[in-house]
Amino acid sequence: MNKLEALFLEIKKDKKSKRIPTAAITQLYGVSRRGPRVIYTVNLWLEKYELIMEPGYASANAYHHVEIKLKPTIGINSEVKKPKYSEAIPRVSIIKSSDLNDSETGEFKLVTVRKEMPIVEVVSLMLYHNFSQIPILSSKKDVYGLVSWKSIGRALALGKTCKTVADCFEPIETINYDEPLFKAIKIVLEKEVILVRDIKNEISGIVTATDIGQQFLILSEPFLLIEQIENSIRIILNDKLTYEDINKVLDLTKIEKEIKHLSDLTFGHYVRIFENENLFKKIDLKIDRVLLRKMLTDVNKIRNEVMHFSPEEMNENDLGELRRIQRFIQQIIENI
Repeated sequence: MNKLEALFLEIKKDKKSKRIPTAAITQLYGVSRRGPRVIYTVNLWLEKYELIMEPGYASANAYHHVEIKLKPTIGINSEVKKPKYSEAIPRVSIIKSSDLNDSETGEFKLVTVRKEMPIVEVVSLMLYHNFSQIPILSSKKDVYGLVSWKSIGRALALGKTCKTVADCFEPIETINYDEPLFKAIKIVLEKEVILVRDIKNEISGIVTATDIGQQFLILSEPFLLIEQIENSIRIILNDKLTYEDINKVLDLTKIEKEIKHLSDLTFGHYVRIFENENLFKKIDLKIDRVLLRKMLTDVNKIRNEVMHFSPEEMNENDLGELRRIQRFIQQIIENI
């Protein structure tokens, strides 16, 4: 039995909830990242053992915790709420700054101010933390607005007296942690910043355009590296092999689509071409064939995982390997 399923069975038998790091769910399952198939299976097992996970596995912050517990029974005057999301769509919660509070201790770590605070004190806080803005809260759940260099400058430009935060604030929107990331992007592009509410409806974090940019770099870099490697392989093979050469290795008649160009081949096909000693001699590269074959095999394996989109960042070892291979192949092209 899978280790994660065994844990679910144990919770079911003991009838006691368990709180564990989100990353532990992935580790117990036996993979490095959560993708659509992993999320589907986890939800299937939860359903099988009549359990729920809060927050849901698909939207849980990768750097925090989830709680696994028995499904609540339905009382006479109560109803059970279904999880809002379960599919593998990138959620706001994958951004680190969306949950700055310590979910383990319950400590409220998000830096905030109150509307009565003197503006000189707020400016000092912003300078100390190197912030462009700070949320104004009345309580953990109640948002008054946002104070920023922009709002202070606007107030002063309009001749207002900025003695307290209330004199020079601006409104700010909030979004739930489990809303689609793309929804947050649209708001941030318009408003520049947005506050995030956690599962308790408390303000847990703040997301800016910089945070969005960093997250998209995390999500897109593997795709870009793989694309660069594929394009480089095509450059290496360009005008080196005939249709007959490739057909001897791949048996192109068994491939469903018609092969007219190198781009019609899959990455797995490229691996098989470089595996063949005779074709490798014809390609005439002054590098070790076995080493190159291993590199391309590793890329193909990583590629298969990447193309099954995962809503969180890639394992650092895999990402580092992609960077090294891309750099290696780029050097080959520069010396052809």
